[in-house]
Amino acid sequence: MMIFDERGVQILKRDGTYYLGIEDGGHMSRYWEFEITKEDAESVMRDASYSTKLLLDYQNKLWGLVK
Repeated sequence: MMIFDERGVQILKRDGTYYLGIEDGGHMSRYWEFEITKEDAESVMRDASYSTKLLLDYQNKLWGLVK
């Protein structure tokens, strides 16, 4: 169920788990969807630009740049 949709940023909730849905907006744009905490979901709903930080943190972990 979508609980937030603003400026291409979506917060979805499935079975009590929150997910961030966002398109990276690059030349070859890609849609990302990954699990986030309830606190992060609330932060995104207060300020959608917080989603950029979450996406960059997720990509850095995915690519092994941070642990």
